[in-house]
Amino acid sequence: MKHETFEIDSYLIVVTYHDNQSELLLEAKTKGEPLIGTYSVIKHQRHTPDGDYHLHVYDGQNQIFAINKGGSAHDGYHGVRIPNKVYQQLTNKFSGWKFPPSKIIETVNYTYILKPIKDLTYREIINETTTMQNEREILDTFKRVTGSSQILNENYSIDDISNQISQVTERFTELFLESVKRI
Repeated sequence: MKHETFEIDSYLIVVTYHDNQSELLLEAKTKGEPLIGTYSVIKHQRHTPDGDYHLHVYDGQNQIFAINKGGSAHDGYHGVRIPNKVYQQLTNKFSGWKFPPSKIIETVNYTYILKPIKDLTYREIINETTTMQNEREILDTFKRVTGSSQILNENYSIDDISNQISQVTERFTELFLESVKRI
């Protein structure tokens, strides 16, 4: 630790420099166990007998998502994209956990299909159509990159991705047709 003192007008300014390994600086900037960079994680037990173990992930002091051991969203973090570096660290550190290969928590299976299209406003239809188009591109890219690998990891197969692509395509088509009807 190094200190420098400056006097400007009638003010005395002290600047303290810490080295990169300083625990003092890192403690105040993260919550839980460090993952990578400014990201950290806290593992919680199930809160109810039929609940699931879950992780709360932070960027500094701000929670960015929570995910259950089975891969579902926790505390309403549906549709959140897991940052690449965080995803790598989580899959390495929590090998028995299920993480979505698209890095988006509960995309098709929950986020978009719960609300019937007839109950959506026109703006919601347009927004969801755009989201579905982006989702399809992500899934297509993921399927193309994984190539002929039938088993992506112990929890996901190429058939799971193909099923998600079908669901997204079906939802996109229904949204598009409804938007045309409302014009």
